[in-house]
Parts: sequence; C-alpha cells; structure tokens
Amino acid sequence: MPIYTITIVNEHFSQSGEQEKADDNEAWQAAISGTIAIAGEQVSHGNPFFGAEVTVARGDERVGRYVVSVGATPLRD
Repeated sequence: MPIYTITIVNEHFSQSGEQEKADDNEAWQAAISGTIAIAGEQVSHGNPFFGAEVTVARGDERVGRYVVSVGATPLRD
C-alpha cells in the first residue's frame, strides 16, 4: 500500500504525519476526518471557529489541497 503524508496547518496549529492507505480516496477520507476531529476539540474548548489547510501527498507528488473549517455558535432560547 502507498504511504501518504497528511499535513494540517493554520495560524495556531501544524501537524504532519505519514499513513499507509489503499488509495487517494482513502487518504483524503483520513485527512479530512482527522482535521474535523482536531477542529471539534478546538471548538469545544471555546474557539468559535477552526479552519486549516489540509494537504495530502504520495511521495513527492501532491495529491491535493483543501481548506477544512468547523464553527459553532451558541443559540439563544
């Protein structure tokens, strides 16, 4: 199976790691779900918004790049 490098970066956060995945689609699913998990933690700790650039590469070839964002706003009763 190919090895993918997944990088998540914003102004306060940077994480990069390698994962073995069957194909590009599986790598993207892992990248986006991992970013959403980080975002959920950030938002639940009081940050109203989390956005990050997510890049997936297979070796030296960039597979793609996305912006992933999560926000939460309390509602009034």
